[in-house]
Amino acid sequence: MTFAEFLAAAFWPTVVLFVVLLTRTRDFVLRRAFLTAALVVGFFYFGLWALYGQSSMAAIWDSYLVGALFGVLAAAVASVRLFKQFDAKTSLMACGGLVMAAFFFGMLYLDFFGTRTVLEGRVENPRYQSRAYVVDIAGQTVKVTTPLYKRLLFKPYVRAEVGRGSNYILGIEHLAN
Repeated sequence: MTFAEFLAAAFWPTVVLFVVLLTRTRDFVLRRAFLTAALVVGFFYFGLWALYGQSSMAAIWDSYLVGALFGVLAAAVASVRLFKQFDAKTSLMACGGLVMAAFFFGMLYLDFFGTRTVLEGRVENPRYQSRAYVVDIAGQTVKVTTPLYKRLLFKPYVRAEVGRGSNYILGIEHLAN
C-alpha cells in the first residue's frame, strides 16, 4: 500500500471522527481546537489529492464521493430555501445539485455494482490527456492510475477489466506477448 492509497483509505474514517468530535463536544475552546485540526487535515488532504490524486483508485473514488455529497448538500440547502420562498435561482441550484449527485453516484454505482468491460490486447498510445493518463487497449481508450501507467509504458499484451462508470482500469493481467 502506497502513502497515497493509505491517505485515501483513511480519509472517510477521519471525516467521521471529526464530525463526531465536533457534534459531541460542548466546550467552546475544545470545539474550536477540533475545528482547526479538521480544517488543517482537510487542507492537507486536498493538497495531497491535487498532487497525487491520480495515483490511487481509492483517491479517485473519494473525489467522486465528495462530488456526490456536495451535490446532495447543494440540493438540500436549496430545497430548504425553496420551502420558505419559491425562487428560480434556488430551484436551479436544487436541480443542479440533484444532477451532480446523480452523476457521481451513478459513476460509483457502475464501478462497484455494474459489469466491467473486459479488454484484451496490446497497450498502445500511452499519453497524458485531460488531467488523466490514458492508453488504448483493443481500440478503446481507457484511463489508468499513475503507477499502472508507468508499468504499461512498455506496451505489454494485457487483459484489463475497466469500470463502466469511471472508465478506469480496475483489474489487469499481463499476458504473454
